[in-house]
Amino acid sequence: MTLETRDPGFAALFPDGAALERLETGFGFTEGPIWHPGEGWLVFSDIAKSVQWRWTGSEGLSVFRRPSNQANGNCFDLEGRVVSCEHAGSRVVRHDHDGKLVRALATHFDGAELNSPNDVICDTCGRIWFSDPSFGRIRPDLGIVRDEDQDARGVYRIELDGTLSRVIDDIEQPNGLCLSVDETRLFVNDTPRNHVRVWDVEGDTLSGGAVWAEVAGEGEGVVDGMKVTAGGQLLVNGPGGVHVWSGAGGGAARSLGVIRTPEKSTNFCFGGPGLSDLFITASTSIYRIATTMEGLPMIHERKAP
Repeated sequence: MTLETRDPGFAALFPDGAALERLETGFGFTEGPIWHPGEGWLVFSDIAKSVQWRWTGSEGLSVFRRPSNQANGNCFDLEGRVVSCEHAGSRVVRHDHDGKLVRALATHFDGAELNSPNDVICDTCGRIWFSDPSFGRIRPDLGIVRDEDQDARGVYRIELDGTLSRVIDDIEQPNGLCLSVDETRLFVNDTPRNHVRVWDVEGDTLSGGAVWAEVAGEGEGVVDGMKVTAGGQLLVNGPGGVHVWSGAGGGAARSLGVIRTPEKSTNFCFGGPGLSDLFITASTSIYRIATTMEGLPMIHERKAP
């Protein structure tokens, strides 16, 4: 069963006959897919094998960066350059010239090394937001086992002048994060608690932090990657696959259903024509399923801060 319906509106989010298609397999632990909306290629990470891959429908796989310091989450900055979170390097980096040159954007906070940056997004002002749990310090398959230097597992923001600010410090293990379409709400999930929290964003200030959704179901998986759509749905990995919710634009969260995956899903992104195909990283493989949802372009047009 590919689709698990929890709300009558879930079926309308997929064309008739939509099914999960496995595109590639044989990886160690896939994560962090991002789609270039103008050039039509996918970049994703294999954390366990310390490789970042590039994929197109016509050419298949090619190496984007190897070794990658066990990179995890990726995003694009406003110039279309790939920004990555490194577990082994405990830093956030930017790739110039198709990955041939790597520049560190964040390595330390208050004089101490970051834990293991995990997921990352860029807002329309050009600020970089990322989560910093300890996964890359406690699992040898995902990083280098070592003590934590930070006094919190936080969410950070790299300001336009390069300054690093810790904006959230009360999550046990912050993982996936995303902004609402109008960027007035920040969603962050907490892996051990399997829930999603939401903060109001006004300029540089965050407020709130209430639990927005409890992600539950049958099957392997925890809250991980997270995205919103142009229509206000929020998608998040969870037990059994990718969970789809309504209400990300405002109001109460409502569980619509689950895109069930045969392997533990870790992350996803929208791509393809009209940004309606959902590309899913799931353990050893990459999958795709057609939807009627519209994803947001992963390279934004610059707006004033």
